[in-house]
Amino acid sequence: MSHLMKECSFASELQYALNVPTSCNSAMNGWFDWLVVFFCSLDESRKKCLMVIYWVVWFTRNKVVHENIVPLVSESIAFLRTFLQECGSISNNESANLVLQSVSWQAPPENVYKFNFDTSFNSQNRSTTSGVIGKDITGEIMASCVVPHSNVLDALMVEALACLQAVHYVKELGFRRVIIEGDSLIVIKKLNEGMHDRSTIAPVIHDIRMKARDFDVISFVFVKRDANNVAHVLARDHRTQHDPCFWIEEAPGNAAYAANMDRLKLNSV
Repeated sequence: MSHLMKECSFASELQYALNVPTSCNSAMNGWFDWLVVFFCSLDESRKKCLMVIYWVVWFTRNKVVHENIVPLVSESIAFLRTFLQECGSISNNESANLVLQSVSWQAPPENVYKFNFDTSFNSQNRSTTSGVIGKDITGEIMASCVVPHSNVLDALMVEALACLQAVHYVKELGFRRVIIEGDSLIVIKKLNEGMHDRSTIAPVIHDIRMKARDFDVISFVFVKRDANNVAHVLARDHRTQHDPCFWIEEAPGNAAYAANMDRLKLNSV
């Protein structure tokens, strides 16, 4: 519940699309007290929108866990628009202003390689898997890997470890000019703030920054989930993986197909 209310990037994107603010205030202990204060700070219209957003996120979570179906953010936004409009919670003009476009993976600059990371949770043994995939300016796959993690209970720590794995993997491969991209807004913000971090993921953030010194060019970029789809598919399809797996100039199964779709979209622009 704490992850859903305060850290979930999927929920944050839906809030952004419906012009519902997000709150990063984590000073309170416990998600319930935090939610009461945050909820009471909203006007009546945004309170209604927030309740429906949480309902959609929970519905989506059940789809992922029980049916292995991962809807696109754009599909959830379209449903929210229709549902809220039918309920009279938003007007036609407000509905037209909602963010509906699907954001695709964007190519890096010339001589720079982009590595996307994401995680997937295995509810059966409560383990997680990091997925990392790198592509060049044309969208061709340079490398990919999946790495399992066990006994990691904090959702934010999982995302931070995935980012650390991406940086470590890229360094081992010898790439010197890279963009590290993911849909974990909090992790990316902490890496770009440059100030001393006191959160639970502070040690991991420190390790990432230390490894980043070994690159000629490195940047950490937040993207929406639709633009991070290949890494998501890679992690999701291997969430029962027990051992790390690495591929050079290729990716397995559905991840390769998703990467090819990104490349086709890139070439059609």
